[in-house]
Amino acid sequence: MNEKDKELLAGFHHTISEQLNSRLSESPKFFGLLVVVSTGYGYVLSSHALNCNKELFVSASLLSYGAVLWASWYLAALSYGFRFLQNIQHCVEHALKWNPRYVPKEKEGGERTSWFWTLPSIYHPHAVGLGLVLFLICGIFAHHAEHWFWVPCCVWLLSASLLAVGWGLMCWAYRYYLHKFNDKRMPPAECDIYSA
Repeated sequence: MNEKDKELLAGFHHTISEQLNSRLSESPKFFGLLVVVSTGYGYVLSSHALNCNKELFVSASLLSYGAVLWASWYLAALSYGFRFLQNIQHCVEHALKWNPRYVPKEKEGGERTSWFWTLPSIYHPHAVGLGLVLFLICGIFAHHAEHWFWVPCCVWLLSASLLAVGWGLMCWAYRYYLHKFNDKRMPPAECDIYSA
């Protein structure tokens, strides 16, 4: 590899690093939506609004539920983007033959099997928090709705079902993006475009 190629690859590596940093800084943007939705839900739960309009409470609960599921899907997609860029970065580092001491080790061969592997460790609290918020929304809905609708045990059963479906969709999103990553991932040792 000549010096010009090395400079081009180093510049590409720098661009990928900037993209990785921008992916990590996106989480406050979508969590801002959750703050707005949660504030509105808190207002609806206030005694005045709650006693005035039951339909508003159900609508606000469903909106909050949907917002948490959307944020979970967005987080899974963001994690996939992060890992995909990271894989490209490792390929460039391998092509540049950087000293292994300065390059994070990536396990060679085989598919990633842990459902949440794509999730960078900085996002683990986000994912757990979204699961807890979904639990709170379903619990609050069941607690207030049991006084208004149907038989109380049916409301709790409905809420438990919504919680199970929500958690299942969250896990499925990570599983989906893990499969997508495994299909597109290129082991760094096979990325050496200048080896010929």
